Amino acid sequence: MAKTIALNEWEQQALYRKMVELNNKLAEKEMRGIAKESTLIHRIIELSLPKLDVSESGTIILKD
Repeated sequence: MAKTIALNEWEQQALYRKMVELNNKLAEKEMRGIAKESTLIHRIIELSLPKLDVSESGTIILKD
């Protein structure tokens, strides 16, 4: 299993913007922010994997 992942430009920018957004919310609560994008990616994977499924049409989806 690969230990690195290549993100395209859009994914990199979206991840960075989300990290800034989350860090601003954490700062408002006087909590420590997310220091690295990899920390956020690990959390996204942890929260998303149990919710991954396949739709009737065969598309990979996130279920509730």
